[in-house]
Amino acid sequence: MARGKIKNVYTNNPSSVTAEAQPAPATSCVTRGIVESMAGGVVILSPAERKPFRRIIYLDSYGGASMWEKIKKGDMPPHHLRGCLELVRMGYEVALVEPLTDFYLYLNPFPHDLRLVKMVRNWLGPDGIVFCGHNVLYWLLFLRKLGLVRCQIVSNLWAREPLNLASAHSGIVGLTRAGAEQARKLAPKVKVAALGWGADLSVYPRLPFRPETFFSCGIALRDFKTLSLAATHCRQSVEVLCPGVLEGVSWPSNVNVIDSGRGWNFENKRLSYDQLLHNHYARSAASLIILRKDPTEYTAIGFTEIVEVLAMARPIIMTRTGALPTEIDIEQEGCGIFVPPENPDALAEAIDFLGDNPDKAQAMGQKGRELAERYYNIERYARDLHKFFESL
Repeated sequence: MARGKIKNVYTNNPSSVTAEAQPAPATSCVTRGIVESMAGGVVILSPAERKPFRRIIYLDSYGGASMWEKIKKGDMPPHHLRGCLELVRMGYEVALVEPLTDFYLYLNPFPHDLRLVKMVRNWLGPDGIVFCGHNVLYWLLFLRKLGLVRCQIVSNLWAREPLNLASAHSGIVGLTRAGAEQARKLAPKVKVAALGWGADLSVYPRLPFRPETFFSCGIALRDFKTLSLAATHCRQSVEVLCPGVLEGVSWPSNVNVIDSGRGWNFENKRLSYDQLLHNHYARSAASLIILRKDPTEYTAIGFTEIVEVLAMARPIIMTRTGALPTEIDIEQEGCGIFVPPENPDALAEAIDFLGDNPDKAQAMGQKGRELAERYYNIERYARDLHKFFESL
């Protein structure tokens, strides 16, 4: 898709994106209803069929132009932009600025998010919103507290992690119930919304349930040692995607280990997203989300994977730890089985149960898809996010 140029890069008038700057809207599903342009090296996404009524600057520790290109190519699912594409179709204009690393005063004090001040003041304006991941901002929040920046600032909070200058926010989105509780504790005078995240269901094909192997594909804080011990005690085939050789972990013969490469899923990996869906999730008897102990619900590790598994209509076996069990009770919803952390015997028993009962496994997967269609999808999330923005 061709990119136009915007002569007046920073202006408060949304209509300043001239006809010269606007290429014809693309017709693919991802870019439906969206016009793409550039301003000062920043990707701007505008609604194709209406004048934008509000502007957003979106940033996280990953994203920006490279993420947008990956999404258009099908290398990443669109929900990784946290509902921004759906907001554009509603009438927002969204700037996808380049990512920032998490902010630590001793590590990266300047310039960090100070580089965004010009765009915030001149393009975003006082009615706009800076919408961001947790802890990527510091100086904008500090300037807002001093009254030198007047726009709204809304951060995501995954679980019970800290949040820089929480009281300087206009609003905080808890992506889990634990995240919302933590936000209210950190900033009792700031508006908080508990908005469970969700997948873009259009990305996930409805594939027949033909179970061949149990599948583990997560990296962060995964308990590979417990998984390897459970595999030695179960009768089923297991497939594990992991970042190379893991020190202190040995795998039995019923485990197929695939080196997916180092780095996070938004980075260049050895396995494409299409391969992940059609070669691995498609053959999965159940997804194994086996995590290290997190009794304080400090993280929501595994949330990305769980919304994908729900969308793919596959059952889940998950460690009952961290913030996810209080967000999605997979047993109560009928879409999976909880196991205690660091308990390979319980994990092996759950694997064998679903392996020996494929009809029950299939029914669990269908319940998961229904849950995704009912709530854990990006369309619902974006609608709720819009309502929250309107309340600020």
